[in-house]
Amino acid sequence: MKEYQRYRKIGRELSHKIIDAYLSEAVLDKAAKMLKLGGKRQLVLDSEDDLSVLMDFALYEVRQKDGKNQVERYAEEKGGVNFIERDLLTAMERARTGLYKVSQVMRDKYQIGLENLLDSQSPIVLTDINFSETMKDGLVIYFRPIQTSKFTMTSGIAFVFPMEMEEELMKRWQRLEWKGDAERYAWFFRKSKQSGFETMYV
Repeated sequence: MKEYQRYRKIGRELSHKIIDAYLSEAVLDKAAKMLKLGGKRQLVLDSEDDLSVLMDFALYEVRQKDGKNQVERYAEEKGGVNFIERDLLTAMERARTGLYKVSQVMRDKYQIGLENLLDSQSPIVLTDINFSETMKDGLVIYFRPIQTSKFTMTSGIAFVFPMEMEEELMKRWQRLEWKGDAERYAWFFRKSKQSGFETMYV
């Protein structure tokens, strides 16, 4: 667990480095508008969780004219200062959001087995201290797996839905396919406010 906690700590610090380097007012304003959390340099947040979502969205989903997001820009222009940062950056660059169903909770290992609802051949095992204490079989999770050489973690954000919504969420994912990742993220965020479970972001 100590190694996982070290990865998580360095990951948080790395996110702050990227925010400090590239999170301009223009990027933040665009993210806020897409998530319907304000605009024109004014934010309308229901909770501190909304701010976490906004930052995650701004780092990964808002892209520049060259098609790169803030994580990819940082990796290319600055890079990691040690092995863990480089490992995290490689995983963060590859990371894409997905839809998963809890298939097994291994609380003694702080891990959750997840079925990939979009690709049955690609199940994953998520390591997360808070989630492993609260997750139950069958719950549906929308999140971005960060798959390093050591662990698979969340990017810090996850939207959790009751198992009864699986079919509806799958259909919506398919309908939003042509709109792209950012529009789909925005929809799942809004849906989580209406029908999702409250989660502890880590």
